[in-house]
Amino acid sequence: MHGLAPMTPVPPAQRIELLDILRGAALFGILASNMRGFDSPMAAYIDHSLMWRGTADRIAQGGIDLLITGKFLTLFAFLFGVGFGMQMDRVAERGASTGFYLRRLAVLLSLGLLHGFLLWWGDILAPYALMGMALYLFRNQSRESISLWAKILYIWPLIPMIAAAVFTVSGGQMQGPARPTAAELARIVQVYSTGTYAQIFREHVQELSFQAFTLFFFYPRVLGIFLAGLWTWRSGILSHLEEKQPLLRRFRRWGLSIGLGGNAMTVAMQAIWRPDPFRMEPLTVVQNLAGSVAVPAMSLGYASALALLYLNSARWRARLRPFRAVGRMALTNYLAQSVICTTLFNAWGFGLFGCVGPLAGLIPTIAVYAAQMEASAAWLRRFAFGPMEWLWRVLTYGRVRTSIPTAVTN
Repeated sequence: MHGLAPMTPVPPAQRIELLDILRGAALFGILASNMRGFDSPMAAYIDHSLMWRGTADRIAQGGIDLLITGKFLTLFAFLFGVGFGMQMDRVAERGASTGFYLRRLAVLLSLGLLHGFLLWWGDILAPYALMGMALYLFRNQSRESISLWAKILYIWPLIPMIAAAVFTVSGGQMQGPARPTAAELARIVQVYSTGTYAQIFREHVQELSFQAFTLFFFYPRVLGIFLAGLWTWRSGILSHLEEKQPLLRRFRRWGLSIGLGGNAMTVAMQAIWRPDPFRMEPLTVVQNLAGSVAVPAMSLGYASALALLYLNSARWRARLRPFRAVGRMALTNYLAQSVICTTLFNAWGFGLFGCVGPLAGLIPTIAVYAAQMEASAAWLRRFAFGPMEWLWRVLTYGRVRTSIPTAVTN
């Protein structure tokens, strides 16, 4: 189309600081949740008791599941939807074409496929890009329509899950994913800790085949969370946070109360009855139903609590600002986490795969994230964008620069 202004990257001065802080905090939670996936076969990521049965590891994993697992990935997805809403508003203000957004997602999809196939099976970039393309279809929808579809898509995974449980209880036989034997787990650990890259790559391909299933079963829920973020942006809550503090206090109170109670229930169920995640039994469905309410509630409680601290305390605002640099370099830091952790655990690095349980895994989690905070702050003192953010922008906007733009100091 002619006469449309080209889109350009958002200057750092125009970014919303609180959103970058929340994004940076979310990356810590994602790293903490992913650490078991870096160190364990996929099956042990789904069910940590397959490998880590000691009391200390069970307590540590229970704490991670109570406070972290799923909560920060939900927050990260929510912020993706917020970012989409902001981008579409910029398009409308400038009278620009929305084509840049699809180019942006095409680049993200390519990076995600490279990340998933070449480095780690747990990639979220490619699925986010695909769901982001679906999100694009909602750009002109009303807030009422966006709200309705957010709810429908969020509950989508529960529908086949409940149907499978009813079928099983009524006497039907369903063939689910096979629970791996101890010998199979030992073989996978051997491949990742001592095998060649070609052998590890073959394992990647087998594990990524499971991602095709999650695209249908799980990621529609992620699209629902994207839509919740888009709805929140268009509602004006984030643009008027100062006036919305009574609402934020209610979100904090109810989110943390429901979140802690519901997540405590799911953790207790796991510890006492150990529902089988490889079979859609009634107990597994109950656990997932509870988590479907408790996880987003806790995410909302966390986000609201951080927002209130940011708004009302200069001391806390200063404490939270180190997360901002990590959030501004979210793509770089997410990929760097995979590079560092696969080097730590896989055969091409230190070969510690299968040796670090949930408790010991807290050490590299904290160390890696602390290093990223320092490195991100140092980088952004010199440059306006992180290296991967710069590459993403160059490939999206088609403006090749010989160097990363330097930071603007005030």
